[in-house]
Amino acid sequence: MGSVRIPFFILAAVTMVLIVAFELSTMAFLRNAVSAGESAPGLGGPYLALVDGILLYSVILMSLGHFRFKALTARIASVVTLILSFLGIIGSFLMILAAFFFIILMVGLLLAVPFGTLAYFAAFGSFPKTTALAALSFIMMLKLFFLVMLALAHPGYLKNKGLIVLVALSLLATWLTSFLIALPPGFLSSITDAVGALITAIIAFIGLIMMFVTSIIAVYR
Repeated sequence: MGSVRIPFFILAAVTMVLIVAFELSTMAFLRNAVSAGESAPGLGGPYLALVDGILLYSVILMSLGHFRFKALTARIASVVTLILSFLGIIGSFLMILAAFFFIILMVGLLLAVPFGTLAYFAAFGSFPKTTALAALSFIMMLKLFFLVMLALAHPGYLKNKGLIVLVALSLLATWLTSFLIALPPGFLSSITDAVGALITAIIAFIGLIMMFVTSIIAVYR
């Protein structure tokens, strides 16, 4: 593919690490806010770590091509990918179930007039739109920066169809989550945020299944 500009590739990889770390930190913040009885930023941000985790792993695999013993590292990577994708399938499936039941719970409470509705407004009615949208905007900015750094590292990366599909899905999931949070009235944002999280988890689940199948073929060969 030609010479790769290593500094730009390192910047792209570090940016991807920061993206996933930030998304996982919102998950920790969500857990702490719930335990403290405060308003939490929702599931949409943390669930993005599923899709972006796959993208980060792909960048790690790409980085292995810059080291010696490519054949050996490729074989080890195939086995590691098989194991991680299998575990990821289980984890993403459980997260799909969690998001789905969370949506059912919120919708059920909202429609159970009057006491269920009152309980919904008490627990989920004050969704912090501004905080969630600011965090998602920052994540989107980092993703665009990652894409630019990747292109500067080598234009050939933009011809990698699998990588570009992952980047496109990552950007789509981020935009869709932001859109679903911003679109409805504030008291419904908790529900639409969970819908965005559910869609993101489904995207990751499908991607992990494809990785698992591909890794099986690679290990067999």
